[in-house]
Amino acid sequence: MVTSQVEIASVIERFIQKQFRIVDTVPALRSTHLFESGFVDSAGVVELIAFVESTFKVRLGDDQVFSEDFTTIDGISTIVAGMTSGPH
Repeated sequence: MVTSQVEIASVIERFIQKQFRIVDTVPALRSTHLFESGFVDSAGVVELIAFVESTFKVRLGDDQVFSEDFTTIDGISTIVAGMTSGPH
């Protein structure tokens, strides 16, 4: 299972590019605000949450989903990496 922040970001980035039809030439996609840029809409957020939870076997709480970190690929991958590392 992918567990490093960089690996997690790669998986999320590929999903977002495919699911939301974003060309891979978008510069700095990992740090781009996904919602303000229009890449992910409100229905897309639900898809993104479901993907993250099922792929990485985590349960996202409101505090994570509504955090500023959940607005970028890098931020989402940081959240997930924190949830999947260390003892549980």
